[in-house]
Amino acid sequence: MEFVSLFAQVLVAILLEAAPFLLLGALASGLFEVFVPAGTLERLMPRGTATGILAGLVLGMVMPCCECGIVPLIRRLLGKGVPPATAMTFMLAGPVINPVVLASTLVAFQGDLGVVVVRCVLVAGVACAVGVAVRGRTAQELLLPGARPVAAACGCGGEPGLFGSLADMVTPADVRRPSLLSRLDHALRHAQADFLDMFRVLVFGAAVAAAFKTLAPAGVVNLVEKDLLLSVSGMMGLAVVLSLCSQADAFVAASFSGFPLAAKAAFLALGPVLDIKLVLMWRGVFRPEIVRLLIVIPAASIFAACMLMGVLEKWPR
Repeated sequence: MEFVSLFAQVLVAILLEAAPFLLLGALASGLFEVFVPAGTLERLMPRGTATGILAGLVLGMVMPCCECGIVPLIRRLLGKGVPPATAMTFMLAGPVINPVVLASTLVAFQGDLGVVVVRCVLVAGVACAVGVAVRGRTAQELLLPGARPVAAACGCGGEPGLFGSLADMVTPADVRRPSLLSRLDHALRHAQADFLDMFRVLVFGAAVAAAFKTLAPAGVVNLVEKDLLLSVSGMMGLAVVLSLCSQADAFVAASFSGFPLAAKAAFLALGPVLDIKLVLMWRGVFRPEIVRLLIVIPAASIFAACMLMGVLEKWPR
């Protein structure tokens, strides 16, 4: 029964470390959902490609959105005329480079700022590459006709800005502005739904990590840890399958302590920009060629960058 005890210890440790950041991210997302006016983002967006991509990165830094909740928001922004380069850069970078995720990554890796920087650089690079790839396209060339996003896996797939959306549909004389108390109540309900749904996914991911540490044969673990190709590709596959939320995935990655930094970086960078739940949501929003682009660019870019990182790690100094 020793392995059961070890499994439980690892599982509980990951959950206790990750849960506060999951809650903080859910609260931030709920407040953003309710209190950011519906038309604010559309009015602030620049139209040039370079400035638009930069604006997408800046938005990602200051607006906490989880990777599944951001998809309906991007659909709305594209429909309102926000340039595709800006919207797609924001969609991929926002779930990683915001303060909540950066703080959770820093804590998970015990203050190692290098891991945070590597994660930000990889994701920002992928986001910019996708932004450049869609430059010059129109929203009609990206979105499916009459597209409605499938329900978000984390429970936050509703249209952003509930009160702003109501204001768009009725005249000011038809409805009074909701009170601060009612808006806070809506924000907390949104956060509660986010947290509970994301926590279930976190439990599954933590259980997989704990099972690997306790049940995998030592020979297999050593082989994967020491082989750069196996460790990077294996962690990328795990990131896609687990579909963890970006506020908590760093704690799962950190639990694979024997793996090289390149493999853990691959997990941290790929998960928030490409996983099963995102592909399902993209298929309900974007045209097939855009979905293929959103799969190929992140996977190829992160694999190549992490393999190069792993080679440089082993390079004699």
